[in-house]
Amino acid sequence: MKKYNLANTTREEREERVAMAQAINSLGAGPVAPEDEVLFQRHIDGELEIEELELLLINKYKKSPEDLAE
Repeated sequence: MKKYNLANTTREEREERVAMAQAINSLGAGPVAPEDEVLFQRHIDGELEIEELELLLINKYKKSPEDLAE
C-alpha cells in the first residue's frame, strides 16, 4: 500500500479516494457514521495513513465469535 501512503499522495488524491469509497458504500449500505467521517477527514488531512484508517474501521465493525453465534 505504499502507493497510497501519505508521502505518495496529495490531499486532493486522498479526498477523491474517500469520495469514491463513500459512493461505493452508498450503493449497498447505510449512510457513513459521523465518527467514520471524522476518521476519513483525518486521513484526508494527513493525520492517518490508509493502513491505520483501515485497521480502525475493520476493528470497529468486526464481529466477535460471540456475535456470530447469535
